[in-house]
Amino acid sequence: MPRVNLSINQDMYDKIKHQADIQGISVNNMIYSQLQKQYGTDEFDYIVALDCLKQDAMEQDGYFCLWELPTFRSIDDMASGSNSNESPEQIRARLGKMFHDSVENGQVWDVEIYTGKIEIPQHKSKRPGRAVVYTKKK
Repeated sequence: MPRVNLSINQDMYDKIKHQADIQGISVNNMIYSQLQKQYGTDEFDYIVALDCLKQDAMEQDGYFCLWELPTFRSIDDMASGSNSNESPEQIRARLGKMFHDSVENGQVWDVEIYTGKIEIPQHKSKRPGRAVVYTKKK
């Protein structure tokens, strides 16, 4: 995937940052979204999908991974319904990164990254695989 190095003035950055903060995403994701709308043929809307993930996360109790959220699980169906040039795996990777960044920046209401150990029946204490575990703030 090609990378773009972009330099802009502070005034433009501040405007983009303000809009990104309102939508609860990073500046990079905001710029990507705008470029996608302007030049892309992809009809998959990451901003809408991220908002759905945030809503799903609000409805969770206890610990959860992205795979437990209905929106994240249904990306195969959402991707097949759009004219996306990206595979469902690429969409999941980008959307997962967007969600993770939003949680790290405190933009997902009362959700945080859980760094402790999870007690699993049979007295094993471990984190499931390499998946990031989220939890509600206490």
